[in-house]
Order: sequence, then structure tokens, then C-alpha cells
Amino acid sequence: MTHRTTIVAAMTALLPLMAAAHTTLMQSIPANGSVVKMAPAQLVLRFSEAAALTKLTIQKTGDKEAQTLGPLSRTAAEHFLIAAPKLGPGSYVVRYRALSDDGHVASGTLTFTVSANAAAPKPKP
Repeated sequence: MTHRTTIVAAMTALLPLMAAAHTTLMQSIPANGSVVKMAPAQLVLRFSEAAALTKLTIQKTGDKEAQTLGPLSRTAAEHFLIAAPKLGPGSYVVRYRALSDDGHVASGTLTFTVSANAAAPKPKP
């Protein structure tokens, strides 16, 4: 087997794996694991491909219940801007679930901390 044939065979073998790739969260604001100096007025989620955001919650560490965020659009997109509730200092867990166009569900969590010296976001005029 020539070097070229080996490369072509390896790439062909990887095609099903690449086609089976699922939607993943590529970026968030606040970033996962970050400490922010100002409570965010909105959350930003960017996925690897278009998906419908079907569930989004936020929970402060120590609170008994998570707060559902929304309303969520059932329209598939790669970027989502979601209004955040008023957040005080503390650590937060955001849980999300998205449904991609190919029917696969992507779910996960991200965490961030609003520092004790955080200022509340200023209202827009």
C-alpha cells in the first residue's frame, strides 16, 4: 500500500465519525468557569451548528430550585442571546438542552461566578 493510498483509506474511515458529530456548545458569555466583575444582563450561547434551544435554567449554588430562562425560540440558530435574571454575587450553574436539525439532543452545563464586588448591570435608557 502506497503512502497516498494509506492516507485516502484513513480519511475514508474517518468520514462516518465526522458525519456523526453532534452539536456542541462552542462559546458562552460569561465563559464557562469564569469570574465576572459585573452581573451579566444576558447570557450568550454559541453552538457548533444550528439547533433549537429547548431548555435553559440557571441556579445559584445553595438555592433549592433552578430558574427557567426564556421564553426560548424553537427556531434553530447557532447563536442565542437570553435575558438573564437579576443576579447577585455567588456561583451559578446554567443547564441547557438543544435539539439539532439532525434530531440529536445536546445538553450540558456551564458555571460562572459573580464576584462579591460585582455591580449590577445598568438599565438601558
